[in-house]
Amino acid sequence: MKVSELSGLARDGSAQSTAVLVAALTDLFCQAKEEERERVSQLFGEVVVRVLGRLEVAAREILSKRICADAGAPKDLVCALAIDEELTVAAPVLEQSPILEDDDLAKIAGSISGGHLQALCRRSTLSREVTRVVALAGEQEVLHSLTRNHAAHLGPNSFDLLVARSRKDEELQIALSERADLPAAAAERLVPFLSRELAQRIKDLGDNEVLVKAIAERAAREVEIQLREFKGAKSKTEQLIDGALAGKVPIAQIVTAFAEKDRAFDLGQLLARKIGWPDNAVVSLVFREDDQPLMLLCRFAKVSNEAYEKVVRMRAKRMRLSSSASREALHRYNLLTEEAMRPALKALALKMKMPTPKV
Repeated sequence: MKVSELSGLARDGSAQSTAVLVAALTDLFCQAKEEERERVSQLFGEVVVRVLGRLEVAAREILSKRICADAGAPKDLVCALAIDEELTVAAPVLEQSPILEDDDLAKIAGSISGGHLQALCRRSTLSREVTRVVALAGEQEVLHSLTRNHAAHLGPNSFDLLVARSRKDEELQIALSERADLPAAAAERLVPFLSRELAQRIKDLGDNEVLVKAIAERAAREVEIQLREFKGAKSKTEQLIDGALAGKVPIAQIVTAFAEKDRAFDLGQLLARKIGWPDNAVVSLVFREDDQPLMLLCRFAKVSNEAYEKVVRMRAKRMRLSSSASREALHRYNLLTEEAMRPALKALALKMKMPTPKV
C-alpha cells in the first residue's frame, strides 16, 4: 500500500479505515527486513498506539495475535494491549510476549485482575518478583492457576501468602501439595488446613516428601501431646483408649507407651476393648506364661512388630525371662501372619468361652 493511501486512511478516522491502516502497518512491520526492523517497529508502535482507541475489538484481537510472540514488537504497544479491557485482546500478549520483562509484568499484574491475571499465570516462566504481585492481588481462581504453573518461580513469601489463602480452599491445598519446590516451613503451615482425607491421600501418593514428612511430624506431635495429657490419670487413659479404638491415635504408639510405663492393666484393657471381651479375661493374659493368646490378641489389634517388642521387654522384666526367650517370643510374633491368626483366635475364643471375634 502506498504512503498516500496510508495517509488517507489515517485522515479518514473511521473504525473501518483505522482497521485497514493498522493491518497494513502490521504487514509492513512483520515483513520488514532485519536491518530495517528497529526503525519500522518504532514507527509502527507510535502510529498504532495513537489510533488503538479507534479499533474495534475484533481488529485489536487480530493485532494482538499477530505480534504477541514477536520479540521485536514495540513495547508500548504490547503493554497497551496487555491491559486492554477485553480479555481476548489482552490474553495473547499476556501469555506469550517475550518483550515484556519482569518489571513490566509486575506493573501490569498490579493493574489487572480476574481472567487477565489468569492469562498472565499461563506464561512459560514467571519470576519471583511477578509471582509475589500475583499472589498478593489475585483472586482464588488466579491463585489456582499460578500455583499449578510449575514453571512459575515462587519465593518463600509467595508460598506463605498462598498457604494463608488456602485455609478453606482445598483446590489450592492440592495445587500446593503438587509443588516439588514447596519449602518445609510452608509445608508445616499447610498441614493444619488439610482434611484427614486429603492428608491421607497425600501420604498414600508419597510424591511430595517434604509435605509427607510435615504430616507425619504433626501427627507425632499430636500423639505426644495426647500421651502427655493422658499419662497417669485413669480417666485420661480411658480417653486415650477411646482415641485408639476410633483411629484418632495410632494403636502402636499407645501400646508402646503402656509397655514402657509397665502399665499392664491398661494394655489389657486396650486389647479387651479392641476384641470385645471382658477386661478381667484379657488382663490376665498379659503375664501368662503361655504367650500365644497375647500374641493372637496383639496381632488382631494390628500391633506392630516394633510395639510388640516393647511388650516383650515388659514381660521379660516382670517375669525375669532370659534374653533368648525374649528373642524367641519376638521372632514368633514376627512370623505370625493375620491369616494364621484368624483360625487360632477363633479356637482361643471357643476355649475361653468368649464371643467369636469378627476377623
